[in-house]
Amino acid sequence: MICDFCKENDATVFLEMHGPASTRKLNLCRECAAKLGVTEDPKAISALFQELSASEKKVNDEDKKACPVCGTQLGFLKRTKQAGCPECYSIFKDQIKDILSKQGIKGPYKGVMPNRLSTFRSVLTDRIALQAKLEESIKNEDYEKAAIYRDYLKALEKSPVAGGEDE
Repeated sequence: MICDFCKENDATVFLEMHGPASTRKLNLCRECAAKLGVTEDPKAISALFQELSASEKKVNDEDKKACPVCGTQLGFLKRTKQAGCPECYSIFKDQIKDILSKQGIKGPYKGVMPNRLSTFRSVLTDRIALQAKLEESIKNEDYEKAAIYRDYLKALEKSPVAGGEDE
């Protein structure tokens, strides 16, 4: 079992509190038990359970934060590791970074196109490639090539697949 406080170390101290309505269990690692001053004093242990309840309530309130576009809650995203819509990535950006860093994933995604799609081309991929070539030509002050790339981009925008004017 993992410690209920630090959520990192294995628990070695186990406490159980029986109340009239429910039973509450608390699992602590040695470090957290020492920091919290766990002793045999019932008042200290009761205060410990109250502190844990307050911290869980704070986490639960944060997990109820929802995406205004699709309604996906942060708690759902944490549990399933699935975003509801593209907007979730910008709304929960910091929380997603935390989730990924806990899994050892740092930095931007630098993947590649799957082999089965390597020959796939679309208006979007063509547009991105042409835009990059246009910017490079302008940077190198090769305005003749830049004009050609600009014209290709305009032609792509007019194509029916790109969402341009209907014929």
